[in-house]
Amino acid sequence: MHNNRIIILLLSGIAWCIPQTVFSEDSADSASDSSAAEAKSQTETAAPPSPSPAPDNAPPTSEGPTQPPPEKTYFFEGTESPLLNFTFKYLDTMHDWLSHKVDDFGEQADDFFGTDDSFDRTKGSRLDIMTPVRFHSDGSIDTQVKFRTKIALPRTNRRWHLIVSSAEDNIKELSSGGAAGTAGTGNNSPLNNASSATSPQQDDGTNVGLRYALDIAGFTATFVDVGLNFRNIIEPDPYARIKLHYKWQLSPKWYSRMYQDLYWESYKGVGLNSRQVFDRQINNQFLFRSQTEADWKDKDQNYSLSQNFIFVDQVNVHRGLAYYLGWGWNWTPDAPGFNLSSYSVGVNWRERIYKDWMFFEIDPEISFYDDTNFNKADASIRFMLEAQFYDHK
Repeated sequence: MHNNRIIILLLSGIAWCIPQTVFSEDSADSASDSSAAEAKSQTETAAPPSPSPAPDNAPPTSEGPTQPPPEKTYFFEGTESPLLNFTFKYLDTMHDWLSHKVDDFGEQADDFFGTDDSFDRTKGSRLDIMTPVRFHSDGSIDTQVKFRTKIALPRTNRRWHLIVSSAEDNIKELSSGGAAGTAGTGNNSPLNNASSATSPQQDDGTNVGLRYALDIAGFTATFVDVGLNFRNIIEPDPYARIKLHYKWQLSPKWYSRMYQDLYWESYKGVGLNSRQVFDRQINNQFLFRSQTEADWKDKDQNYSLSQNFIFVDQVNVHRGLAYYLGWGWNWTPDAPGFNLSSYSVGVNWRERIYKDWMFFEIDPEISFYDDTNFNKADASIRFMLEAQFYDHK
């Protein structure tokens, strides 16, 4: 009995000691945590709070540096004019409808300046409308509405296209009005040396034809065209042609492109237009181009040659400048040998004024011609509005 009483007392003591020990440890931990929190609170009170970083999308404050506004992608971006916004909204609707209905750095420059090479490379359907007006120092004015369109025919894997364009643009028309001229003499961009016309200086009219895209090893692009030039309703002029494009890289900075355009039309006969382009990419903004072009017509036994040097400055995403200097020579049976016919210097300012499909150009130029013995300068300036309707994807 005595032993049982001793055992009961021992168990009671152990049971009392265990919770006291646990409580004492928890209390010690809590006390330690409380002391640390109190010390931290005192430290934070003593030290001034550091400013929290502003979120990325927070507006800049007057205390911090301001962020520069984002670069515009076209000239009229962000305009607050109700009339302009209404006009552009209407043009957007028309552009979207027409775009579905008509369904290296050098090439980027061609695309920006709207050259015929860019037109040929475009996949699917496309419509370009241009309204150049050139004012000359003698008071004369050259003006016209030019267009070119190609419509990809269904179920042909984009190989067959219906081609309709201004007749003078159809087989061969340099921006100078022929290979005998120089880079900017005329109503096109200095880069726009059109090889999409049958012969230079066509009469006014319309061309309708079919184009088939071929795959020939070694060539970048090959096209076969057949169609009619309509100078008037009663005299359709049939034509046929083959165009070959070839491009290769000479070095990390130098590119070469060759264009051969062999054509026949009943009115002018057989002809060959050859063009050789060398592009030197200086950096992502500047490009130097040497462009040599020759044109031969069998019926007239006429040879024309031009040499143009062009310096392109892509100022920003919506503005480009092309400074050009060029010479032209002619060879005819009446005047054998290549004789200097013209030379000119100018600059083409091209602005993307609305999104990626509407452009405006200003092109001042000074030219000299052999018919005035190069004694009289022809100072002129060209203005042009251009709209390109096609799927930019």
